[in-house]
Amino acid sequence: MKHKKDYKNILIFSVVVFLFTIALTIWAWGKIPTDAQIPIHWNIKGEVDKYANKFFGLLNGPLSVFLLTLLLTFIPRIEPRIENLQQSQKAYQAVWGAILVFIASLHIVTTLAALGYEENISMMMAFLLGTLFIAIGNYLGKIRSNFMFGIRTPWTLHSEVSWNKTHRLGGWLFMLIGLLVFLSGFLYNAELTFGLLFGGLFLIVILLFAYSYWVWKGDEKKEVNKK
Repeated sequence: MKHKKDYKNILIFSVVVFLFTIALTIWAWGKIPTDAQIPIHWNIKGEVDKYANKFFGLLNGPLSVFLLTLLLTFIPRIEPRIENLQQSQKAYQAVWGAILVFIASLHIVTTLAALGYEENISMMMAFLLGTLFIAIGNYLGKIRSNFMFGIRTPWTLHSEVSWNKTHRLGGWLFMLIGLLVFLSGFLYNAELTFGLLFGGLFLIVILLFAYSYWVWKGDEKKEVNKK
């Protein structure tokens, strides 16, 4: 089937990432006591504020990779605008791969923390999140109109012009926020990192929502009931 062939490389990559997380879990399993508490969440100060038992803490990473791969493999099968999604394959697969690498990296951080290795969580999260946003932003402008992947507002979904312009602007904004978050890692300030991240996302959502409407309103070829 064409669909399976199109996504072969990213599926192979997903399997490799999954096996890596499994291998890391197996390696760490015997080194961590049965009653150990695994850190799985850090607050905006970079301090651990949530723990899990050994079973969930060490299997959370592989399970997340597995479930996300299933979801992203399934999405193209139910996408109404499948032709557009197929034309956006490079962007779709790049973002897919970037998210899996992010999850695997978090699994490494969690596992090392459980083993007692000292690391600066705020710096590592800044680098990981910044890189992820830069990667996503780099491909946003290359996504064609679809219902499952991208900046989906009522106006981008009913205007090709609104979709394209909103995604181009969104791409630049995502990369800008990603760069600022990445650079904040050198300051070892978790509050600054998460302030830039959440504050930036809040502003981006409002701006892109309004911008998509403004472009749609001026598009003479917009379709009110496009499917």
